[in-house]
Amino acid sequence: MTDRLKRKRVQRGRMRALNRMVLLGCAVFVPVYLAIRLTGGSVEKLDELPDLLGRIKTPLVWHVPDDGVSYTNFFHAPAAPESKFVIVRVKMEARMKIGYAIVPKCFRLVDDEGLRHYPLSRSPIFIKHGDSFHLDRDDSLEEELLFEIPKQRNAERLLFDRYQDDVPPGDDHADA
Repeated sequence: MTDRLKRKRVQRGRMRALNRMVLLGCAVFVPVYLAIRLTGGSVEKLDELPDLLGRIKTPLVWHVPDDGVSYTNFFHAPAAPESKFVIVRVKMEARMKIGYAIVPKCFRLVDDEGLRHYPLSRSPIFIKHGDSFHLDRDDSLEEELLFEIPKQRNAERLLFDRYQDDVPPGDDHADA
């Protein structure tokens, strides 16, 4: 029985060594294979690989300029009583083709009490581009979003994320 146990241990040790060699081979050859496939075997395209990986990591770059937030009581119509309009100018650049539609619910304005507000569908960006639009690689835009918040509140920050139909319950306010 001890001879049988020794053979099992030796066999288990050989299997571990084989598994490690296979994993090491995969760790070395899979990235090399992917680099060759992505570049088509061209050395010049290898120089573009870091840029491509950066584009994949952050396909959409957006920001609000320092002077990009303004408050008003009238924007093509008066605000509701006890409310004011917040106009947020946003700059967006697609570094890759964006595979999902950009809709009003992709944006949320967080006020100083932490409540989130969706933009109004009559925001200039959605009047110009429609209720939903797509961005292709190297598309850029600088447009305005329109929010309506209570008069006593101030805008803190703008959030952008892909909109999905299953919104978790919370303090989000839908646009009328």
